[in-house]
Amino acid sequence: MKIVLLDRRSLGTDLPLGPLERFAEPVVYETTSPVEAPERLAEAEVLVINKFRMTEAMFAAAPKLRLICEFATGFDNIDLAAARRRGVAVCNVPAYSTESVALFTAATALALVTHLGEYRRFTASGAYTAAGEANRLEPVYHELTGKTWGVLGCGAIGGRVAQIARALGMEILVHQRREHPLYPTVSLDELCVKSDILSIHCPLNESTRGLLDARRLALMKPTAILINEARGAVTDEAAVAEAILSGGIAGFGSDVYASEPFGREHPFQRIKDRDNVILTPHTAWSAYEARVRCLDVIVGNIEDFLAGGTRNRVD
Repeated sequence: MKIVLLDRRSLGTDLPLGPLERFAEPVVYETTSPVEAPERLAEAEVLVINKFRMTEAMFAAAPKLRLICEFATGFDNIDLAAARRRGVAVCNVPAYSTESVALFTAATALALVTHLGEYRRFTASGAYTAAGEANRLEPVYHELTGKTWGVLGCGAIGGRVAQIARALGMEILVHQRREHPLYPTVSLDELCVKSDILSIHCPLNESTRGLLDARRLALMKPTAILINEARGAVTDEAAVAEAILSGGIAGFGSDVYASEPFGREHPFQRIKDRDNVILTPHTAWSAYEARVRCLDVIVGNIEDFLAGGTRNRVD
């Protein structure tokens, strides 16, 4: 069986691939362009990918392909209709990055709330030494106890974020399709109106694309912080940038973008250097432990597929 990894660099070169060798020695490519892909796909039976886009044309170049293992939970980089037409199974890895993304979400929110970056820069620049004062009280920050953390999409990751927020003494509100068993479930408009911190953890699909648009952003408190750890296109990114520039919201953090990496004309170019904005390079999922878990599940997905099972299949 020929196992091919097309974009090892996106998995991390520090991640040992030994677990895959129980099936066959994988053929590994650090990165793969669409031009390089057809030759590399020609003999592949099992494909492991993270960001590489499997389009109709890529499927046509892979006549022996039987299984795609997505090294992630999200699989919007795979044309599932093309996979079904060609009888190719597609498996993802649910819930492997829950702790990693929840940690990153909380860290981003807390850094914005406490103005940690600004205080650090004040000290590192030498301004603290030059000021001749023992402490600095600006910019002002506020405690979180009694404030409201809104969770848009309270699945595994959103639920873990809610637990962390509750441990900080915050009230939790949730918006999702079904009533949540633990937390009050409200409309998205109400979530926007009442949240002091609002974090996004829902999947990207046609019902969530552009969900947080200019109208809903205008409902948020000018003191509110928005964190996106889902997919960039769940928000109207131009509207988010405008909300920051106009003071419509107090802070914004994002690890995801509609186009990755975002380009020179992207609206976030206008806000990326602001003290109340933290933009990170789609890294929240990638704690070392999370990547090890992900690979272990992929090995299990291959074993299950070979045994005729359907574990973690999304096709």
